[in-house]
Amino acid sequence: MAVLDLDADVVTLTTALVNIASESHHEGDIADAVEAALRRVDHLEVQRDGNTVVASTSLGRHQRVVIAGHLDTVPAANNLPARLMEAAGETSSEGISEHRLYGLGACDMKGGVAVALKLAGDVATPTRDVTYVFYEAEEVEGIHSGLRRISEQQPAWIAGDFAVIMEPTDAGIEAGCQGTLRVRVISRGRR
Repeated sequence: MAVLDLDADVVTLTTALVNIASESHHEGDIADAVEAALRRVDHLEVQRDGNTVVASTSLGRHQRVVIAGHLDTVPAANNLPARLMEAAGETSSEGISEHRLYGLGACDMKGGVAVALKLAGDVATPTRDVTYVFYEAEEVEGIHSGLRRISEQQPAWIAGDFAVIMEPTDAGIEAGCQGTLRVRVISRGRR
């Protein structure tokens, strides 16, 4: 089983995640690695259903934030293992060469999963309780979605006051690029 080091930097963690094959319906290895990493974090309670892993703080905060991202990828297409390459002609304002990480799922969704795992490991006392959801089968028909299954069978696991579904869309809203759309919006309060 692959071992994920939550103390590593986010690029190293993303690279490790990319290098774990996790095509839809074959997320067992990555779910095992994510679960094992999260179980080593003292401030989290970890639950698993199928290949969906949920980790939560229980600090008695007045609000809960849910951060969710999927573990699966589309089928591989000559894009494994991960490759870190220097971005031609690009440097930071400090004159440091920029690099880019390439590989299956690097952007969608393993980079986001790496960020969530870093937060889960590093932020022991958040101002709100946090639930991290790493779910299976997002890239296929909705009936297979681990997030959907948990919301129907274990809704208390993912109950919260605010949710961030981590999906890279360049700060835009994308509504069902694969032809599926599930929307439930409730808004209360005053400006």
